[in-house]
Amino acid sequence: MDITLNICINDGSEILVDGFDKISFSNNVLEKTCTNTGYSWQKSYPEILNAVVENKFLIFDRHDEKDSLEYRDHSFAFRNEITEKNQPLILTTQSITTIIDMYN
Repeated sequence: MDITLNICINDGSEILVDGFDKISFSNNVLEKTCTNTGYSWQKSYPEILNAVVENKFLIFDRHDEKDSLEYRDHSFAFRNEITEKNQPLILTTQSITTIIDMYN
């Protein structure tokens, strides 16, 4: 996993973003209006901060379920010997404190 961004959430938790993970923003949870990979958002870092302010929802899709994704004791992405799961994590942008560029 190549960590490009760190999404800091108001409850003190964080989501580490791989370069191939997808982050989308929207004002309607059913419709993604702008989507980029962690690498693309990292290169256009000011745009991701603006997207947090301009939209109501952040939709996070883990690229590879072997890199587990858990939030508040719920697994959104995982792989084990028996099964695998990969579903998006949807957060309101109001719950996000900041997004940190891990390269700069």
